[in-house]
Amino acid sequence: MQKPETAYLTVIRWPGNFDEDAKVEALVGSAAMDPYQARLASRRNLPGVMTPIDALLRDNILEAMHARGVLSIAPTHSEILAYPQPEMALGVDQFPDADPPSFVVETNDGNHWTFRSDQVRLAVAGHIKATTTQIKSNPSSSSEFNAYSSAAGNAMRQTDAHVSRNTKVTNLLDLHIQTDAGLKLVRLVGPRTRIGIVGDNDRPSLLDNSRPAEMIQILMPDTDIDTEFHDFDPPSIVRRQSHKAGGRSGSLTMESWAFYSPWIGLIKQSIYGW
Repeated sequence: MQKPETAYLTVIRWPGNFDEDAKVEALVGSAAMDPYQARLASRRNLPGVMTPIDALLRDNILEAMHARGVLSIAPTHSEILAYPQPEMALGVDQFPDADPPSFVVETNDGNHWTFRSDQVRLAVAGHIKATTTQIKSNPSSSSEFNAYSSAAGNAMRQTDAHVSRNTKVTNLLDLHIQTDAGLKLVRLVGPRTRIGIVGDNDRPSLLDNSRPAEMIQILMPDTDIDTEFHDFDPPSIVRRQSHKAGGRSGSLTMESWAFYSPWIGLIKQSIYGW
């Protein structure tokens, strides 16, 4: 038997007169959520995933939510996976004096294509964190372990072992661009992506030397910019993916980003129709 498709009940905005009890009642009455889980979900930042649901029940659940005045959608897992896959950008250069402002993308595989600033429907800016742990011991004392009891030896090992943790923060920027050939997703990653003027070989790092959202506001002033990834509470399936990949199960992971960016894109599409 085929496993049921999962959809993610997402609240974009609660009615202005809803208190916490009204939010809980809406989630319990519309999606049959456990009251305790519904109360926790009702406190999430918006937009927020309230709960995974059976996609076959999506229309009925959304109809009940909308009847209560709750602005909500429920994209399926397949719809998120079907969103355009990110093209990794090696560089983004602006054509000088172009009106409207226009850019050329150089992708990691050596391809080039152009877009106008007014074609950028959404820019998602944020960062991820990766922590590495190193344990170093003093090898010169290893021969002395035999002279001590097990307990003393363990104490020596604890004394000689040095644990160091290093946290690396990587800035990310996704551009959702509606080109003549369809929607494209361009991903700019940390120091690897450069930006500048066409013909200028001395391009600074876009994401290391500036705040991505501020630069997008300057270069593409009409673009809708999302900077709320740091407050995103990913669904459990995303946390499990991160843990399975050997990383943290928290929110600031690449697995969370890979879900968040197309999820936000689907939300914006539902609101603005692009």
